[in-house]
Amino acid sequence: MNKKSVFSGLLSLFMFFSLLTSVGAQASNEVDQGIIPALSDASSVSESTLDEHLQEMGFETTEISTLPIEMKRDISSKDGKKVAAQEVDTTVTITDEEGNVVTDQAATNQLAASATPTISGYAVYSGTSNNGRERIYQVYATYRWASSPFNFYTDNLAMAWQSNATPTGTPNGQHTAGGNTYSSPVDKEEVSGTAWFVDMKAGGSTTVQSGWGRQELRYATSSQGINTAIAVGYSHRNLPGNDTEVNLGFGVVSFGGIGKTDYTGRFNFTI
Repeated sequence: MNKKSVFSGLLSLFMFFSLLTSVGAQASNEVDQGIIPALSDASSVSESTLDEHLQEMGFETTEISTLPIEMKRDISSKDGKKVAAQEVDTTVTITDEEGNVVTDQAATNQLAASATPTISGYAVYSGTSNNGRERIYQVYATYRWASSPFNFYTDNLAMAWQSNATPTGTPNGQHTAGGNTYSSPVDKEEVSGTAWFVDMKAGGSTTVQSGWGRQELRYATSSQGINTAIAVGYSHRNLPGNDTEVNLGFGVVSFGGIGKTDYTGRFNFTI
């Protein structure tokens, strides 16, 4: 064996062990950050097992109790830990059949429901990628009707982030009603945000309807320590036959159209 072959072999071994060291260091770093490994059987385990896993990831029991089971499976299927987030109060805007903003729910429709949804948002940190140059987050927008509204047309769910985030992967969205789960198709997928159609179902005062949308975001590691925000919006139709226009800007969600009630809010967290 000549000197050149020996040198090439040693160089290959060096690169191999360097790669192992790098991967090991990154894995160790993620463990140090409290990231919980994904459940390999998240798609089939019991809900109680999912709840225990989410608690380990940092979710509060009061939060877990409001999440649809398929959302629990989605979160548990990926490495991560819940990020502490501060939510801002939800703003409610009612638009009547003539396009006027009103303050009385009944003014939009004599059959307008008294039920109202709650909206929220969550961020889960999944570690780094691209040789440590990016931080990965799964961000979720959620809504929950404790009882079904009278009107069950097509609603809209949306989220938008600030300009320091880069969306990656395929967004996911689902709606659950009466124990059944339905896919929520993507309405808009833009660099500033994502929106979904929500097919509301007929139900009653004891029928919970809830859903969620998820988008993976990447932030430059150099952004660590910086505060950022995710805007969340949900638009509920009070009248048939009118399409709702979803507008997505960096950190802003708004809805155009008539005969609807819009719920908008945001949650802040530190990268």
